[in-house]
Amino acid sequence: MFTYDPPARIDDLPDPATRAIFLDDWHKWMSHTVHAEIQNLQSDPADNVPSPLFFSEVDRPAQKSDLPVTWNAFPLSVARQTASDPAKGWVWLDGLSESTRYSVDKNHLVKIKQRRQDEYCEWRRDDKGPRGPRYVFTAEGPEYWIMLAKHDLDRVTTLYQKYVSPDVRKEDLLLKNDIRFGEWILKKGSYDPFNTWNTEKGILHLTQGANTLGAEVNLAARATVLRSDMHGQRIVDARRLIGASGYGSINRSSDPNIGFGLNITAVPAGAVKPLSITLANPVGLYMSDIAEGRLTDANDQPLVGWFKFVRGQKGHGLMAVLEPPAGEKRTLDDVYVDGEKLQSGGQVATLIQMVVYAATADLGTPMSPLRPPAYRACAVAGTDLTNLAQTNLDVCDVTTSCGAFGHDMETPVELVDAYPEIFSEEAPAAIASTATRRLTRNA
Repeated sequence: MFTYDPPARIDDLPDPATRAIFLDDWHKWMSHTVHAEIQNLQSDPADNVPSPLFFSEVDRPAQKSDLPVTWNAFPLSVARQTASDPAKGWVWLDGLSESTRYSVDKNHLVKIKQRRQDEYCEWRRDDKGPRGPRYVFTAEGPEYWIMLAKHDLDRVTTLYQKYVSPDVRKEDLLLKNDIRFGEWILKKGSYDPFNTWNTEKGILHLTQGANTLGAEVNLAARATVLRSDMHGQRIVDARRLIGASGYGSINRSSDPNIGFGLNITAVPAGAVKPLSITLANPVGLYMSDIAEGRLTDANDQPLVGWFKFVRGQKGHGLMAVLEPPAGEKRTLDDVYVDGEKLQSGGQVATLIQMVVYAATADLGTPMSPLRPPAYRACAVAGTDLTNLAQTNLDVCDVTTSCGAFGHDMETPVELVDAYPEIFSEEAPAAIASTATRRLTRNA
């Protein structure tokens, strides 16, 4: 019988009885998450697909698996904004943000801290590593740790002590207030995914609001919807597709690539028969590899063995560290990235390739109908429409004018010139005069 395994098939529970209960709980949660997204494809007016191409291996086995969809770990939206001064982006990304989005009661807001890195890879400098200063990188979804703590909080504490700091105490990891996390209400006294050892003092798993396994499944499912342009032709461009569908963020490297990868794998351009598609087991967000040759010393010699996976493995990396190997006298001060002295983990992130894996099967599902755009791309007034690849955009519901949620709106400029094949004259996209709100799900 098919069961969903934890990311990278990681095994953190030494007690067989606890492990068995945890694995059953994990399978049930992942199965529920995938099936809920399949149902949403049929009921959500934005998608409205009678026979979704997205499927679960609980129902039918995959015939081809481990099909990689890749992207770069460095936040593309920040790279665009700081192209002329990359160091400015590194500094901003190394900071923390505050949020009240997890509050259960809007009248009693709960503030949490989280990282800003939004490509399903987060990092932090650790000046108290066992071999001196190091950089730690993670791609582990918070849901795994929340569920692990539910079954064995003492074990989670031990793992924090192993991977983060021996100074971690169990009471440091507990919530002081109830919070809402996706479908879950995490109660006061239970595991806090935003605890100080995973934010201010350390890093173990992902914290940025969009960096979750639930978001990955939502994105993958909704990306299987085929979209048409104003001429009735299928949209087969990564950024145009996400701009028309509204899954994830149009400005990331990850979401457009993941979505397009699944869309075009299920139905290659020109295909008359589709494949059903899903996220391969074990469902996870992974660091695949690093361009190690671009990590050098002052003499441009590669620093082999400095970057290594400590949870998961190459192709399915969950946690990695950049630190001197055992016996090495050099330190991070001797590290260069693309010829520049190492100043931030963000430089290293530009070398990391991320990956999710898809799986397909020929289940005889009929070809999905082409759905019109449910969202529209918007840009700030003055945007160079000839260079949109280097421009951060926004997305709003197709029934809403971009200018409707701008301020001090002048006569809107239509984005039809930028994406003419998507937007009909009846529903032109507009340029907002100020930065606009993100209305996409999971953004």
